[in-house]
Amino acid sequence: MRRKGILVFIILIFVAEGLLCFFFASKMGDISHDNVLINECLKSVGDNYGNEAEYKTLTDYVVIDNDGNVMFRTSAGLSESIQEAVRHGDTILDVESGRTVVGKAIFYNDTPKIIASYRNSILITVVTASAIQTVSVIFYYMYLQKTIIRPFVKFNEFAVRIAGGDLDVPLTVDREHIFGSFTEAFDLMRSELKKARASEKKANDDKKEMVAKLSHDIKTPVASVKSTSEIGYEVTKEEKTKQYFNLINVKADQITVLVDNLFNSSVSDVTEITVNPVPCDASSVNDMIRSADYLGKAGEFSIPDVRIFADKLRLQQAFDNIFMNSYKYADTPISVDISVDGSYLAVRIADKGPGVSSEELPLLKEKYKRGSNVEGKDGAGLGLFLTDYFITNMDGRLTVENAEPGLAVTFYLRTVN
Repeated sequence: MRRKGILVFIILIFVAEGLLCFFFASKMGDISHDNVLINECLKSVGDNYGNEAEYKTLTDYVVIDNDGNVMFRTSAGLSESIQEAVRHGDTILDVESGRTVVGKAIFYNDTPKIIASYRNSILITVVTASAIQTVSVIFYYMYLQKTIIRPFVKFNEFAVRIAGGDLDVPLTVDREHIFGSFTEAFDLMRSELKKARASEKKANDDKKEMVAKLSHDIKTPVASVKSTSEIGYEVTKEEKTKQYFNLINVKADQITVLVDNLFNSSVSDVTEITVNPVPCDASSVNDMIRSADYLGKAGEFSIPDVRIFADKLRLQQAFDNIFMNSYKYADTPISVDISVDGSYLAVRIADKGPGVSSEELPLLKEKYKRGSNVEGKDGAGLGLFLTDYFITNMDGRLTVENAEPGLAVTFYLRTVN
């Protein structure tokens, strides 16, 4: 409401200034001699020539004779010669007495003085109106600064704090400015975001606590399984059965490590799982592949006599992920080809399944991405993502391609001397 009042006041000042200037300008156009007064004065001089007491002085004038001598003047400072009167723009008329021209009457032209007066009035009007307008504009700017600019800057700073996660400092409620009705709503948003963040933190803490408890609970039966398998391994006499018990023992150890990783991943992001590669013999890859291929779908393969830079635990997890995917989505025989490719040991694992579309292929290594052939099958879309993460952190790389038929995954493990 105050803002509208200031605007109306400024507009009224502009209108008043325009009207006054128009008034003075129009008055300047009407400036002229009053011929009636001039004629009355001229007649009184002619009728009473020589008797100055009878001359009418309705306007300023000077009377001179035919020789140029001043015979009468109404006031000082008037033109007293024909030449001076011409320069000044005065009105010059003959004075007749008894039909004889006895002299000249010079009537003073006050038009320049009147025009100067009107100009001064216009100047004063413009200066006064401009001063009032300037003061009004300054006041209006101060009003806008207080009610719009400063609150807007304050809102911007508030938004930056919110984006930075600072939800503790409230936004001061001020209903005096134009954003007053929004201030409370913005602060309410901050309060609700703070509550939501607190709820999210509590939910995450509860989840971490639950995972920690489950980790502990899982370790107990796994330890029992491991103990039993170790006893079975010692008791049995058949070599084949010993292999089965040994596989159970190895997997139990792996489950224990994975449960520890599960706990760590509940505290941090999955990409913060540590990978500690060291130089090791490539022959260990054989045991890892056989351990991952517990259904025995892989054929025979040979491993070159080289050393690789790898984390055995993470590499075992990587092979487990690939074979598990093949079992789940293809369920076909698996071919394993291992060769040296430059400074890498290339381990190619391929199945005979349907593969994936060319559009989906580049996305398979992303987190939570799965192909369109996964409907009705369990999975979180983390297998290839984690495998790629592990291999990359071993200074290697992972490629995925359609094998026509099937899907082929190639591990490139860096070789060392």
